[in-house]
Amino acid sequence: MPTIASSVVPPPKSWDEFEDIMLAAAKLRWNNTDFERHGRNGQKQDGVDVFGHDDDECHIGVQCKNTIGGVTIKVVKEEIANAEAFEPALDKLYIATTAKRDAPLQKAVRLLSKDRRAVDKFRISILFWDDVCQDLATDDDVFYAHYPQFRGKVDEARVHDRALYDQLTTLLSSKNVIGFLDQNNMAGFSFVQAKFEPLWEFLYEWNVPEREFLSPELETIRNALWKKIDAYTSLLSAETFATHNPDRHTVPPEWEYEQPERFWRVVKSFHELAAEIVALHRDLVRTGKAQLIAAG
Repeated sequence: MPTIASSVVPPPKSWDEFEDIMLAAAKLRWNNTDFERHGRNGQKQDGVDVFGHDDDECHIGVQCKNTIGGVTIKVVKEEIANAEAFEPALDKLYIATTAKRDAPLQKAVRLLSKDRRAVDKFRISILFWDDVCQDLATDDDVFYAHYPQFRGKVDEARVHDRALYDQLTTLLSSKNVIGFLDQNNMAGFSFVQAKFEPLWEFLYEWNVPEREFLSPELETIRNALWKKIDAYTSLLSAETFATHNPDRHTVPPEWEYEQPERFWRVVKSFHELAAEIVALHRDLVRTGKAQLIAAG
């Protein structure tokens, strides 16, 4: 399946659109929203169309050339001369062009940049259309904002299931209640009752048609998970009691001596149900990743 990065993306027809695209690409390339277009049409721009800073506070300027046919080293030198007047002074100037990569031009620009660095003047580099497209391809939303025609038909079923998956894995998280189930020893040790609140929420709010997955595999797991959590919470209600601290509950530790058969039967049931819930949660996460994330 072709990716955005491997697609043939047509360059813009207008200079204004190219500057907008270059602004978006610059924010992604330097991972910094501190970039903006310089001035407006008709104003003197001193050789810079887009400017901003990278993470090292390097002052960067970009001159946009909507020139599909290419850029000459003479034009590069002219833009350098223009950018010398930009204030505050640049640390690096990029010439961005809609043309394809040109090895002789890249070499000429490298040598020119080396000579300028030797006399403590801003460095220069060149960005070709392929470079700009690769920057845009690092963020789907940014890319599709400029090229909506590349976005395929929305899979409504997948969108529906992805939203449910995100909600469910946030509610039942390995870092919280699922991890607690996996590690907690119910053999007479007290626990904070509130730790199990996500289980009760799942029990009461996730057995309705609106919370059913359209994917048969995910729905089978969700249904099995609901039944196991129903059994676990029923056991909590019937076989655990408040300690001297009302926020904490426990399987009564005295049962180990007074009612050993009941004690170990209850503890075993808790641990077996917990293991089944943890395993179903793992299946849910892995199936969801395969169907809703990796497949997308």
